[in-house]
Amino acid sequence: MSRFVIELAKPSDDPALHQMVREPISTGSVVVSFRHQPSFFQSVRVLGPIVQIGVVRDTQTERIVGGAIRSIRAAYINGRAANLGYLGGLWLDPAVRGGTLLARLFQSFYQLHRDRQTQLYLTTIAEQAYEVRQLLTSGRAGLPHYDDLGRYYALGIRLPVGKSRPGTSIEVVQADPSELPEVEDCLNQQGTRRQFFPCFIANDFLSGLPHLRDLRPTDFYLARERDHVVGVAALWNQTAFHPLVLEGYRGWRRLFHAVLHRVRRSLGKPAWDLPGQEIPYRFLSFLAVQNDRRDVCRALLARLSQEAAEAGARILLLGLHEKDPLLSELWRYRPYTHCRRLYLVYWDDGIEFRRSLQELVPYVELATL
Repeated sequence: MSRFVIELAKPSDDPALHQMVREPISTGSVVVSFRHQPSFFQSVRVLGPIVQIGVVRDTQTERIVGGAIRSIRAAYINGRAANLGYLGGLWLDPAVRGGTLLARLFQSFYQLHRDRQTQLYLTTIAEQAYEVRQLLTSGRAGLPHYDDLGRYYALGIRLPVGKSRPGTSIEVVQADPSELPEVEDCLNQQGTRRQFFPCFIANDFLSGLPHLRDLRPTDFYLARERDHVVGVAALWNQTAFHPLVLEGYRGWRRLFHAVLHRVRRSLGKPAWDLPGQEIPYRFLSFLAVQNDRRDVCRALLARLSQEAAEAGARILLLGLHEKDPLLSELWRYRPYTHCRRLYLVYWDDGIEFRRSLQELVPYVELATL
């Protein structure tokens, strides 16, 4: 009998998962991470209506030495609403790598996959994680197919930003519950032009669904032009259950902040941006812009950046694929950048569906990764 068993996580595993599943995110000279507070199980509910956490357990010590997360949510695939999976949080303790545990872990997820909720999954892997990417795409026995769909940029816009002039013909207004049908229409009309854009109905934002935790109708903003909605985006505050924590600095910034800390301390001023501190932030989510108009995107970014800064946020987070036409508008802000590779993952029963995919620009919502 194997020393290690692979099973679904138990509520009693929450403290261990909370401590272990913490992937450092490097933006070059700054390293941050998302925490899961106060409950790992509750915080990962934003991944989708269906979330399954698989763990590798050492039966001799009862310690968790690996795991991964499977989630399912509604998205547009080829312009139609369908279930889409996401595989994330994959990790193994260095002491148990190199054996058969990875293949066994994926075999356990294949058994979950047999519920036929979806045929396709997405996953993202840090671009600099060459060995991990090479292993998962190796085609080794027991592993599913991994197709590289290109770069996915997680972007952090520093707040506050300078005032901009998006154009007098575009007005960005905060939505109220009565305008949710307009939000739904815009999200769905523009979402069908992207591959994997999240799929919603207006009532979802009024129902208190766990995978939309703390997202209120008034968090949406409408870009209007001559009384027509030409764009939508939301400010999603997840700090209550998904805080962003500064882990440290690298290179020249590490030296700079060490000197700055000493100077501020000598002047009797409070420490600034020390490792371990939380960074107030907001997600800019569900960005949908008619005909990929840059002026509409610029107007939404200007208003939502202002609103986030006034709410106390210091950084605005969003993610876009390298082929997204709106990405060029984001570069104007000189954001922090964390580059990942986006992969489409599927088993043999998804090969035909994979071949049917249209060449649409992918959209993956950063707030639900």
